[in-house]
Amino acid sequence: MITILQFGEGNFLRAFFDWMVQRINEATGAKNKIFLVQPIPQGRVKEILKSKGRYHVLLRGYVNGEYREIIDRVEVIRDGVNPFEDYKKLIEAGRIPELKVVVSNTTEAGIFYKKLEKAESFPSMLTEILYERFKLGLPPLYILPLELIEDNGKKLKECVIKHATDWAYPQAFFFYLEECKFYNTLVDRIVPGFPQDVAEEVFRKIGERDQNLTSGEIFHLFVIQGDPSILEILPFNKAGLNVILTDNLKFYRERKVRVLNGAHTSMVPVGLINGIEYVRDFVEHPTFGKWLRELVHEEIVPALSESEDTHKYAEEVLERFRNPALKHSLRTIALNSISKVNTRIRPTLEDYYFKFGKLPQRLTEAIAHMIELYSCNGVKDLPGGPFELSDFKELKGLDKESIIESFFPNLNDKLKREVLSAVEEIHKAWRKG
Repeated sequence: MITILQFGEGNFLRAFFDWMVQRINEATGAKNKIFLVQPIPQGRVKEILKSKGRYHVLLRGYVNGEYREIIDRVEVIRDGVNPFEDYKKLIEAGRIPELKVVVSNTTEAGIFYKKLEKAESFPSMLTEILYERFKLGLPPLYILPLELIEDNGKKLKECVIKHATDWAYPQAFFFYLEECKFYNTLVDRIVPGFPQDVAEEVFRKIGERDQNLTSGEIFHLFVIQGDPSILEILPFNKAGLNVILTDNLKFYRERKVRVLNGAHTSMVPVGLINGIEYVRDFVEHPTFGKWLRELVHEEIVPALSESEDTHKYAEEVLERFRNPALKHSLRTIALNSISKVNTRIRPTLEDYYFKFGKLPQRLTEAIAHMIELYSCNGVKDLPGGPFELSDFKELKGLDKESIIESFFPNLNDKLKREVLSAVEEIHKAWRKG
């Protein structure tokens, strides 16, 4: 019985949401099945359906300090379509009476509005599907967009309303839309995709060549903001999944940006300048691993929320960084560092300073290293080899004060002066040392 319409068939949805649906079915005896929709003309719906929708997920990572590898079989996909080849089949799927949920992760197709004469984007297709259900008197749907944009559910609903207005749908349809439940969400699981390095070994273990095999880390987090009745439709809690229903999604998004992304961005200049190329090597380094732990637990977390749960999340992040199955290149993370510094580091810098009346020592050291990284002609000579800075032109020819202003536009004057003074002292110590 098809209960879920899924826009997107990529690795992330299959290793995250579809894997969760499988776990729910196994834990509760439910028989949820998924109808896949390919959101862009190019995709792999046909390849997935050739295997009757069955595939495997390889999960690797640390659990309570112990490294584990798990292979889970997923068999919740029943059917699917490339709507650019067979749009009628998509509409028929949308009319299924038992359908309850729409989920999406549409990457290139995305959540965006563009005035259209006919449905050809994800939001416009969803609009037409909901209108078909409205006309038939079918129940409203639960809508879970997983796209990595803020207020994803709210923005998707706004797109649907705009398309419905453009197409002059009746007023009664807009009341029907209010009965549909659009959720804002946050997802967190690193999914590298097809595990080329160990695929043959996995094939031997499962006894077949699964070309739809995908992989991810064991850690997963799904934060949902909206009507709690979603747990009656998809009881994640009964399957032991790390799913949080909240009315404050902003906190969890901020937590992820500051702890996980902030730690990544802070590591980049410190690691590269000291000859460390990968996240795992940084975490396990006798000196810099300790530095990172202190940065996270003594500066980032206290500035955000000095709570047991936040420290627990931070410890999970550090454990995830050690995962040998995930090769995180600091050079890759370094791309577009200027904008990343402002969004990932600035909140901690400001909150720590105004909360404790002093600069966070390790974060300030990271800023000093970042300025040093950009002190070049666009290509920085590093122990691991030269590195071309993709956004160097934004800082070319600027002095340290101007670079700090570029990193943190309109920063409080007193704070900016203290950061500049501290950075100059750090650089002076390097020259002496």
